[in-house]
Formats: sequence, C-alpha cells, structure tokens
Amino acid sequence: MTPTCKVLFPLLILPMIFQLASCTKDDSGIMSDMPVVEAYLQPGSQITVKVSRKSPTDENETLPARDLDHLVVTVCYAGSWYTLIPVGEGTYSDTTGLIPVVPDSAYLLKFNWDESAVTSSTLIPAKPAGVSLSDTSISMYQWDPDDPPAGQHPDPVTISFTNDDDSYYLATIECLETDPVPVFKDSTYVNDMFSSRPTTDDIIDINPMSIRYFGRNRIILFHINPEYSTFFMRQMSTSQNYQDPPTNITNGLGIFTGIHSDTLYLRVIQKTK
Repeated sequence: MTPTCKVLFPLLILPMIFQLASCTKDDSGIMSDMPVVEAYLQPGSQITVKVSRKSPTDENETLPARDLDHLVVTVCYAGSWYTLIPVGEGTYSDTTGLIPVVPDSAYLLKFNWDESAVTSSTLIPAKPAGVSLSDTSISMYQWDPDDPPAGQHPDPVTISFTNDDDSYYLATIECLETDPVPVFKDSTYVNDMFSSRPTTDDIIDINPMSIRYFGRNRIILFHINPEYSTFFMRQMSTSQNYQDPPTNITNGLGIFTGIHSDTLYLRVIQKTK
C-alpha cells in the first residue's frame, strides 16, 4: 500500500528557519554528520534535489565515508509518494516527469540519514501577475575608470507587478550574448548573473550600473517563499557563511522551497563617444 502524506504548509515550519544548526561535537568528540539539501521546485521543471554534506569546521576533522548516490529520496504530492532517481554526485531527479509541479500545491521531502528522518515541506507560489517593464531598451556609455563618461547614467529600469499579499519577490539579470561586452571596461565576474534582494514591495528598480553587459539581457522575476528570502539574505551577509545558514530542513541544513517566475527582456545599447 502506498503511504499517504500529511500536508505541512510552509508557515508551520517557518520558525525552524531561524534556528541555526551549527556543526558541533558530541560527548565522544565525534562531529555531527549532517546532510545539506538544495532544491528549488518550479512549474515547468522536473523536481531535482541535491544532497551534500556539511563540511567540518575543524580542518583536522574527517567524516566517515558515505555514498551520497544510494539514499532513498522521496517527494510527496497530492497524497502520493514518489522516489527520485539518483543521477550522480548526490543529485536526485524525477527523470520521468511523474510529479507535476503545480502552483498553490504543497510538497513534502523525506529521506533517511543514519537513524534520522530528514524532512521538509514547501508550497509552490503563484506565477507573478501584472508584470511590466518600464523600458525594453536603454542606452549608456561603457564605464572606463581612466576616462569616465560625461553626463548622467540612465534612470533605473522598473519592474512592476501585482503584490496584494506582500509576498516575497526578487529579480535576476543575465546577458544572452555569446561574446558580451562588459559595462565596466575590462571587467570579469565570478558570477555573470546579477540578483536583486528579496522585497515585499510591488516594484523592483534595476540600477543600470548593476547591469554587467551590453546587448540582450534576460530579466527573471521570481515569486519566492519566506524561507528562501531568509536563506538568501543570510547568504548575502558577510558575517555568515554556508557553515551556519538558516534552514527549513529537519535533521539537516539547506533549503527545500518552491518558486515561480516570469521572464522579461532588456536591450542595453552601448553609446559611442
């Protein structure tokens, strides 16, 4: 008989996010071995869960050997449990696409780690509504610190959307050009994608100087859950690191959350002097 699942909504697990699960030693001096989960459930995409391990805080500590590709990772949707398929390096996926990812639906994650059940739950947000962009193209000079351009920078580009319930949103910007020209001359980036901070407002202003490349840029507006906003902001803090993050995982660390998005496009034209 297939077990049924009890639906747990994110608000019921929200207090857990603020309990920082640090890596400690028990009375025998052995470090606690904890799983780290990373999963973002989005309509139109297969469910994928990445499982890794919490790194030792002491460089002299070693963890016992563990095969991360032989866990039994399951996801519950609409009263039925589904087993995800291992695809390597601790990643598990619904490779057959059996699990629909539906807005306003709840999902539960579960797998065993030693003697503990690692669990979490989340809700898929609605797709952003009423989305518009104040400009579809802007023109600006390349910024050269040895020869700064005269005049003012363009006004911010504003993303507007409906947010009657004060939900959390954030936006990312990524250049689609195959050989992009940087806005800041000779600049290179570790991460080519810019991300705004989460907001409960109904607009997000994109400062043109935050845009990294000229050409066609893709803007994705994400509707996110409170647990992801908390996780994101703590990761942005210079006083914290991944060793001590907020989490919505019981008996583990990391994030299991639902997201939904809409896509816009902005062309950034390079002015010539």
